[in-house]
Amino acid sequence: MSIPDHDQLDADIDWFATDAAGHVLHMASGGGVLPASVAASQADLLALHQHFLTRLETGAAQLAEGVDTAEASGAARYARRGLFSFAKTNLHDRADTRYQLLARPSLPLRLAELPPELAPLLHRTQLPGSVAALDQLDAADIA
Repeated sequence: MSIPDHDQLDADIDWFATDAAGHVLHMASGGGVLPASVAASQADLLALHQHFLTRLETGAAQLAEGVDTAEASGAARYARRGLFSFAKTNLHDRADTRYQLLARPSLPLRLAELPPELAPLLHRTQLPGSVAALDQLDAADIA
């Protein structure tokens, strides 16, 4: 079952992507539009979400400059599991596709480290280039 547009509007949906270097990204939608590859399957998104929430922590989270520790607790949780964590810059502004880095992992997770059944689900949603040095990104660039 897909995630309809009206369900995306008022929800802060956690979704996931990878980059060309194989890093894994966590994205908090803040009421923004999901990429078509993410919205295509609620079941696939749930499987990825459950995996990342139950994955063991592998290292520290490095909060981005200026990020409030209390506001970034969820982002830090994902970063401690190896994901680069971003949140929508302008909440509930569907036309704005910009995201800001909240936390980066000290030990980045790679796509190749995921269970074989999850890697193909994540590989469908990919940012061109590498996320390693980014402080911002545009979700419109994610295919």
